[in-house]
Amino acid sequence: MNDNLNRQTTNWRQTLASNQHKTWIVIVTYLLIYLLLGFLIDLYINGAFIENQFTPVFHAIITLQIFPTLTTLIFIIAIGSLLIAYQLRDRLMLLGANYHEITDETATSTEEKQLYHIIEELKLAAGMQFMPKVYIIDADYMNAFASGFSEKSAMVAITRGLIKKLNRDELEAVMAHELSHIRHGDIRLVLTASVLSNLILIVIDIFFYSALFCRNDRRDGGQWLIIIILLRYLLP
Repeated sequence: MNDNLNRQTTNWRQTLASNQHKTWIVIVTYLLIYLLLGFLIDLYINGAFIENQFTPVFHAIITLQIFPTLTTLIFIIAIGSLLIAYQLRDRLMLLGANYHEITDETATSTEEKQLYHIIEELKLAAGMQFMPKVYIIDADYMNAFASGFSEKSAMVAITRGLIKKLNRDELEAVMAHELSHIRHGDIRLVLTASVLSNLILIVIDIFFYSALFCRNDRRDGGQWLIIIILLRYLLP
């Protein structure tokens, strides 16, 4: 029995370490993609795709004879998006929903108090140091999810429709599942990937539609459009 417990503890720590490692891989990979996008735009703006101009323009940018303005700007936007997502994580995840936060003091109905106490008990049982924020979404559909970049910043949300559908044991099972995402750190991985990938799609869409509707007589227009179309359908 002790061997099984030790194995489970080791597996949990390995999962946590693995998710932390994957999160950093995601961040570094996406930042490199942003740098590549910015660099391609700087090449285009400075005429690198005009015949026989690629090598001199490429050399001028990497040696900073031409400052990579768009590369720098997009990189700053990427960093800023991560910081904004961290600060506004709750609002972003609940965007468009009618919701309210409950605490031990603000819970009014029996079902709200029961939900909060279940999560509080599960938090203690899981050995978590921080109580996640608890939100109820006032909607009839059935859903529950967890989010956050860390255990300290974590939140769980559940719809009113799911609360009414489940008995106490079922509600406890659902909340245990959501807290396991927080405990193992995979919500940080998913949230980081979601924020960065959505930002990439927004940036690509801007240039995709710009390339479609703002074409001019430059000889490199066709090459630029091909690059944008390839990125638009390959990056997702």
